Amino acid sequence: MPFTDWPAPALVLSALLSALFLADAIRRAQWQAPLRDHLVWAGATALLWGARQMTLNMPGDLTLQYLGAAWLTVMLGYPRAIVALAIVFAAEAMAQDGLARLPSQAPRLLLLGILPAWLIWQLARLCRQKLPPNPFIFLLGVGFLGLFGSYALSLLLAAGLNALIGGPAAPAYAQLVLPYALLLATGESWLEGMMTTLLVVFAPGAVRLFDERYYLSPPPRG
Repeated sequence: MPFTDWPAPALVLSALLSALFLADAIRRAQWQAPLRDHLVWAGATALLWGARQMTLNMPGDLTLQYLGAAWLTVMLGYPRAIVALAIVFAAEAMAQDGLARLPSQAPRLLLLGILPAWLIWQLARLCRQKLPPNPFIFLLGVGFLGLFGSYALSLLLAAGLNALIGGPAAPAYAQLVLPYALLLATGESWLEGMMTTLLVVFAPGAVRLFDERYYLSPPPRG
């Protein structure tokens, strides 16, 4: 969704909010982690950047792009995912128009990067705090439904804000692109959910938001 026609105050506010979330993520990230964790972090960042380059051009000058923010959070955890998303979005902006495009990337990062990452992180925390320690709760609630809900809510909010404060063509563009975006999010969340299931079964340590001690520990004996 284009954010280039947003008024300057909205771009500044988006940039400030994105900077606050990024600063908090940098503070939370485990920088003293083993080298292996940093290599996985760097590899996931590079893979996300590569996946987002595989765009689909549709009629009406529409370009559909892989989201990946929520699943990256499931795999890396919230702080590292936010840092990785900031790097990827900045790299995309620099590759297209250099520094001139960076301001318009702030609402894109905030609404389509940080927001779905924050939503899936909060959902995973709620599932762990409020629901029984059953792995299927994580796989279904977070791995499938949670991923789709995070993407869908983010896309709906982005489309709504873009229609309200974007340029004259923004409402029509949002109405045209939203069905395609939600359809793509459905397939993306289904694929990511299946991959999460496989990793939880065969390599649970690779899924950062999956708490092995909570979901896989034997229940206490009465």
